Amino acid sequence: MAAIPGGAKGAGAANGPGAVNPDDLVRILKLGGAHLAAGRLDHAGAAAGTVLKSQPENPDALHLLGLVALGKGHPDKAEQLIAAAAARMPHHVNVWVNLGNAQRDQGKVDEALLSYQRAEAMNPAYSDVYLERGQLHQQAAQYPEALENFRRLIELLPNEGTSYMRAASAATDAGLFREALEFCQQAMARLKPVPVQIKAILATTYERLGDLTEAVEWAEAALADNPKSASALRTWSKAQRRLRKKDEALLFALRERLEAVDFDRLSAPEARLLFSELAQICDEQNEVAPAFDYFTRMNERTLELPELKFVDKRKFLNEVESLSELLEGDFVSTWSPLPDIEIEPGHAAPPVFLVGFPRSGTTLLDQILDAHPNVQVFEEYPFVGRLKKSLAGYPEMLATLTEEARQEARQFYWSELRREGARFEDRMIVDKMPLSLVHSGLIHRIFPEAKFIFAIRHPADCVLSCFMQDFVPNGAMVNFLTLEGSARFYDRIITLWQQYRETLPLRVHEVRYENLVTDLRAEVEPVLDFLGLEWNEAVSDPAAHALQRGTIRTPSYSQVTQPIYSSSNERWRRYEEQIKPVLPILAPHAERLGYRL
Repeated sequence: MAAIPGGAKGAGAANGPGAVNPDDLVRILKLGGAHLAAGRLDHAGAAAGTVLKSQPENPDALHLLGLVALGKGHPDKAEQLIAAAAARMPHHVNVWVNLGNAQRDQGKVDEALLSYQRAEAMNPAYSDVYLERGQLHQQAAQYPEALENFRRLIELLPNEGTSYMRAASAATDAGLFREALEFCQQAMARLKPVPVQIKAILATTYERLGDLTEAVEWAEAALADNPKSASALRTWSKAQRRLRKKDEALLFALRERLEAVDFDRLSAPEARLLFSELAQICDEQNEVAPAFDYFTRMNERTLELPELKFVDKRKFLNEVESLSELLEGDFVSTWSPLPDIEIEPGHAAPPVFLVGFPRSGTTLLDQILDAHPNVQVFEEYPFVGRLKKSLAGYPEMLATLTEEARQEARQFYWSELRREGARFEDRMIVDKMPLSLVHSGLIHRIFPEAKFIFAIRHPADCVLSCFMQDFVPNGAMVNFLTLEGSARFYDRIITLWQQYRETLPLRVHEVRYENLVTDLRAEVEPVLDFLGLEWNEAVSDPAAHALQRGTIRTPSYSQVTQPIYSSSNERWRRYEEQIKPVLPILAPHAERLGYRL
């Protein structure tokens, strides 16, 4: 959040009943700014209110009150107030940055980018432009743009640890873990002493890369500086669990260490990390009741994360329900006819979409397919989401789509992939985003030649695993923060998929997770036949490929970097008592898919 400007020209003299001396107004505004910086939002708002009683159009007071609204989680109100301030002092760069922040927090990406652009034009060396705009791009999964901004931030603030931390965070989100290491190494070379956060990031990054010994060493270095670092403690514990699997003495010691933490003094982000780790330890100990309790507490603290204030918890579900209602009618029969397409000119193969409910084995399939020399998998980029946003009037516009509009949409999608390095000419491109299945109608309408690989797993295992996973919360993943929410989300998503299967001639091959981990070749060879590919021995060792690739962005990274195991099959049976209340929701799907409850 950019600083409060002071003493804007044209503020006007104090006048009217209860008028305050101009010098006092400046003092009150400075005091309000100090309150804001200290997090005393009500006091800051009171100071702004005092000034506005005397000068209703004072731009500094409007700006301050807008920042108070932003801090309280009301970005729409903040935008109105800060825009009013900007209109009265249009040459203050920090006002435009804060206006961009208010727009960003409402999801108004284009408006926010314009505000940041205006701020940059005023002062290209103003660091907050790159900090805030970089975060916007990172939140939108536009990682090259995010990294470009954070590199500029490092140039402007080479002695600030935040610059490197932001860059490393964006690189991690992009799956560029070795780049994240480089940013941390730059920080170590330039900053003395090295911030404990940099050491913690190094530990986490090495753990993601599977270099577990380095991970433990850096976590211990971070803990030596700050024994209360939740991030370092979690990585220290997790890396040791992965190094010494099934070591009962180690699990007991790790659990004892983590349970000694004073959780009441931790923030929500810190507490959720440690509850997650404690839950995994208890699960490995086969201590079902405490494990389930810790998973529940992890999710309860996740609900308290500040960023969830700006997440519309119904938006994704509402979209699913709207699409389902459309498919219940005669929507598809109203679609205007379009020419068939076999393959895009200049492409080696038609596009492939790897979809399924989260935790159904899509990441394992991703590694298997990407290991094939003729395949390039893009792992959880929101390409379909960006395509959807580019189409005004979606989904109703699918009915009246013209060939010209379809070609424009296809080219938009290809360009998004090409920006991320797609090799269309000599590779089959697989777009792996599990919940893209929600937009299967859009995919089929724009890419009638597309092939779908649908990952299947026992519904109870899917739902339990999602509830137990510390996903980064967004409009979809927030449904996994309760067991009932997870089950109802599964019901709605899979019901919608079934509707697509019944109403559209999708080209689909199903892969069953339980078969995949039992006999990989028997399950994968038919997939390759479906895709028109020959068997290649490289696909038989996804763990080796995952370690070599070093860019696994999903929470399943620690599973797919080890040899395939089948112990996760029927995992829900151990937790049957805990998940009994939601089994009736899942029963129809289990029966249809051939599973027993």
